[in-house]
Amino acid sequence: MTCPPLALLGPLALHDRLALHGPLAAGPAADTPLPLTHVVVLAMLWLVTVWRLPAAVRNPRQRMLWTAFAGVTIMVTLGLPGLTAWVDTTTGLPNVVVPIKHVIGLVACAAMVAFVAETARPELAPRLRRPQLVVLLAAQAGLVVCFALIRQGGEVTDFYQAYPGSVPAALYALIVAGYLGSAMGVASWLFGTYARRAGAGWLRSGLRVLAAGTAAGLGYSVLRVCQVLLELDARPMFVPASLLYGIEWLAIALVLLGSSIPAVGVALATLRAWRTVRRLRPLWASLTAAVPEVVLTAPLGRSPRVLLHRRVIEIRDAALVLAGHADDELRARADRSAAASDVAGDTAGDTAGDLASDAASDAVSGEALAEAFWLRATCAQRLAGRLPATGAAPDVPELTAAAGFADLDFETETRRLLRLAAAYHSPAADAFTRAESPQPTAGP
Repeated sequence: MTCPPLALLGPLALHDRLALHGPLAAGPAADTPLPLTHVVVLAMLWLVTVWRLPAAVRNPRQRMLWTAFAGVTIMVTLGLPGLTAWVDTTTGLPNVVVPIKHVIGLVACAAMVAFVAETARPELAPRLRRPQLVVLLAAQAGLVVCFALIRQGGEVTDFYQAYPGSVPAALYALIVAGYLGSAMGVASWLFGTYARRAGAGWLRSGLRVLAAGTAAGLGYSVLRVCQVLLELDARPMFVPASLLYGIEWLAIALVLLGSSIPAVGVALATLRAWRTVRRLRPLWASLTAAVPEVVLTAPLGRSPRVLLHRRVIEIRDAALVLAGHADDELRARADRSAAASDVAGDTAGDTAGDLASDAASDAVSGEALAEAFWLRATCAQRLAGRLPATGAAPDVPELTAAAGFADLDFETETRRLLRLAAAYHSPAADAFTRAESPQPTAGP
């Protein structure tokens, strides 16, 4: 199971910012210049929405995520001053863009929660669909009714501040803040339960921060509800506005950070895989030169992780073929030479599983050195056309089958092969290979 993708941040953080902060703002005035950041965000939203559309059509699991993106994209687009004025003028209803934006925003928020539920708790997601749909439709109907009951005299810049003491306006704000708060609460619970079951450390950390961010969003929504109720009774809020905005930005910052942490972990894992592939390449090139038939020919992609898996499989296959050339006497000589050698080298500094061991430099084990010795010798024998002691070349083993590779501890095997690679190209291995190679006879 994977983490909800980084792209999920868009519907979550932007809905926080657009709906929680001044939830009834009708948007900037028509003559207000559009900020550059607004243009950049809107362009990115449309790009991602269009880019994800084919995947949403093909894969039902991606449709909720696409719906969340599309909803937020339309919300931000409707916030353009010229488009807002055009919608209000065309419909003849002042400030009608406000309920349109929030009805769409609730859909985006519901889609985001549905996607998180399907990702984090797939067994629970079907049971949440009907109650979530009922709550969504009730909230949307409530927004429309409350908006219709508000007595409006014309276009206003800040819809909420324009109607102090209005019960329909207060109910409108309560629906928006309450729905978003409940969504943040459900998302926080889902992220928290998912974090307990996640395997990778980066993923667990990211999910915990996401849970904290959405919990902060829930707390902010609760405070907004309290503010609306107090202002309806003409009473001051019990916390300063600066604290409210601080909690809001804290929620957005935590969501940003939590969404970024797993992405950083994936990037570092990709870098480690790429560096490990480079370190294994000399060993792989030497073994597959002697046993070229083990090299996989099927196109399986070029990602570093996939390439690393192929390298490990092919090195293992080649080593098993070459093991048929190593008789007991050769292995005994390799063991004696390895025991007599005093060789130190870097082992698995940047293995696929632990970047922190980059600075580690341990002694190459005698077992790895002995294996390197007889592998070097058998490579030379096979390239020279010499058959193993049994008189027949061994068959290529079927290690690439899923059943044969599924039980392999990949991280442990990668570390072992990195130690083997270090020993394989050590001066001691060079000396052993020269000693095992047949010496040319002197001329008359």
